[in-house]
Amino acid sequence: INFVNFEVSIKEKYGIDLIGWLEGIPFQSPRAIMSVEQLCTFHDALKAGTCHWAHMSRQQCLEYQDRLKEWRSAGEVVGKPRKKRSDVGRKR
Repeated sequence: INFVNFEVSIKEKYGIDLIGWLEGIPFQSPRAIMSVEQLCTFHDALKAGTCHWAHMSRQQCLEYQDRLKEWRSAGEVVGKPRKKRSDVGRKR
């Protein structure tokens, strides 16, 4: 899962949200969590169902897309832009 661009690549594109992410743990790939204690806490939350994936309703998707448009129009960068190819502008 693309946690770096979650807002655009998962939430906006597929209408899926991660509900109940734990406070005190930065929103990142579980693979990047270095603390064993935090990883165990996250695992327990997934097993218990307090942290889970959920489909957004049509209304929620539309509201979220409007919010993203507001952020973009305000000049905020939503997600991490992809790196440009090294051969941009060259003929192949």
